[in-house]
Amino acid sequence: MSVASRELSQPSRRVASNRRLLALCMPLLMALLAAQLVYAALERSPPVMAGQTGELLYAATFAGNSDEWHLYDGRQSARIVDEQLELALTEPGTAAWTSTAAYYGDFKLSVDLSAAAGPVDNAFGLALHIRDAQSGSCDLPLILFCGLEQLFPLLGAGMRQLLPSQNSALEYTAFLISSDGYYSLWSAADGEQTMRSAWIFSDAIRQGLGAQNHIEAHAQAGTYTFAINGEPVLLCLSDDPDASSTYSGGQCIGGGMVPEYRISAPEPGSLGILAQSTPSGGSGLRIRFDNFLVFAPGDAIEGVLRL
Repeated sequence: MSVASRELSQPSRRVASNRRLLALCMPLLMALLAAQLVYAALERSPPVMAGQTGELLYAATFAGNSDEWHLYDGRQSARIVDEQLELALTEPGTAAWTSTAAYYGDFKLSVDLSAAAGPVDNAFGLALHIRDAQSGSCDLPLILFCGLEQLFPLLGAGMRQLLPSQNSALEYTAFLISSDGYYSLWSAADGEQTMRSAWIFSDAIRQGLGAQNHIEAHAQAGTYTFAINGEPVLLCLSDDPDASSTYSGGQCIGGGMVPEYRISAPEPGSLGILAQSTPSGGSGLRIRFDNFLVFAPGDAIEGVLRL
């Protein structure tokens, strides 16, 4: 072999060696990239707040900074008005909601609320354990894609145009009252809403526009209890866990009046407020909320249960 050929063969061997080294390192680099993408996707999940029994975990009076809440304008809006959080709806048969940024497992929640304008045939109250794509989960097919979307938003937008998304409908439990004296309990999952406890009239509710009410929700180990102006209320729950509630003539049809609502597999979620205009009530509804307080749970709500 000539000197010239030896000089050419030495760089060739180095190139081949570098290629083999790159081939050996590539799986490790891909594994590190995948781990980073998974971490970025999981980092989307909000923290779950917890504390000692009775500890105040969160308080919002809406007199100052409300960056923790999603505020928006439009036909349905959520905004701060007169140091209260107002949900407004311009059309009948629509809903508006907003929630805290953090997630909660067990909690005791209370809020002051009133209808500032619109029909008394309305619905408003608390939305509990809300879960959806915007509040931390991801509706893309693979969690790696969620990580890519987190690191590269423009790439994520492109993926959403090309890839099928999973069901991103809201999941929640909602305890609602109306300005004409009724309360009910609802749940939503897999894109479907179910009336867990039908609308029931209660003397505990202060009726009319401008009347302020105080409602409480207590959730612990998958068991919910509720109170209105300090009075625990009974729920009309169907014997069929998949059926809607029916209440008529002071009777719970096909079910029973019980002090609590239980779910089998509780998951943490955000806490929020909700307002809904009914098709029969009409438009122009404005609901105001204040003193949104979340405590670590203690004893369940106690008192004289009433309708």
